[in-house]
Amino acid sequence: MEIAYEKLCLDESCIFHFQEFIQPKFTSPYHLHDEFELILIVHSHGKLYLGSNVINFSDGDLFLFAPGLPHCFYNTRGFEKGNIPAHAVVVQFKRDFLGESFFDKDETSQLKKLIDKSYFGVRFIKPKNALQKRIQQLNQKKHLEKIGELLLILNELAAKKNIQLLSTENTMNLCNLNDSIIISNVYKYVAENFQKDVSFDVAASTANMQRSAFCRFFKRKTKKTFSEFVNETRIVHARKLLAETDKTVIEIAFECGYENTSYFNRQFKTYCGITPTVFKEQIATIK
Repeated sequence: MEIAYEKLCLDESCIFHFQEFIQPKFTSPYHLHDEFELILIVHSHGKLYLGSNVINFSDGDLFLFAPGLPHCFYNTRGFEKGNIPAHAVVVQFKRDFLGESFFDKDETSQLKKLIDKSYFGVRFIKPKNALQKRIQQLNQKKHLEKIGELLLILNELAAKKNIQLLSTENTMNLCNLNDSIIISNVYKYVAENFQKDVSFDVAASTANMQRSAFCRFFKRKTKKTFSEFVNETRIVHARKLLAETDKTVIEIAFECGYENTSYFNRQFKTYCGITPTVFKEQIATIK
């Protein structure tokens, strides 16, 4: 967790940067950088922290983030025990990678709309396997074919209607590198412990602050109390389990760190507007 601002050493001889990550679990800290970032999750699952928002991610998810949008992918505790490595493909490029006014031309107007949306974080819902394959094989292209293929991929993504904006506003206000490191360490602590007891005192200690100072700092930076953030992380995970498993509501409550089922039901309804049981019934009618 040593850095939060990621200064990429891009090859100046290349127009964009392609990198593949295959590791026991994702290790990149909560960070931001100066480039746009297209991220394909080939294999992995866990929690994406984007600004102060929490989102589930899993195999096949595809994201586009604008410069300056802080984010991090944390695997659920024990992911690496599955013996299948976390695998992601990342493509990074600057706004002017094909010229300063590239996105201001008539031919790129549709793509510019997508670029503008990426400042809120974009998830592409269920991208086709063929498109995922093209992104993975992008680095195998040579010369102008490589640039052309990236543009064709971005053009196809820009035409998609089935997308999700991950934030409605710029919820983070990280004044400096030190603040970002603190938030990163706290997020990591929550991501690794939300399925059991999460201690406010430990979180404050992780931030190297007294309780009262940490409370004010976290609320100012995330627009949420620490308790609200922990509950959101748990409820996001509960939604995933309710939608993807046959576990009972009681089992899911305990797996998400709740010792009291009634409290879990109240928190779920606060965040989702319906009870876990109703949510599970609605999901069953869709399947």
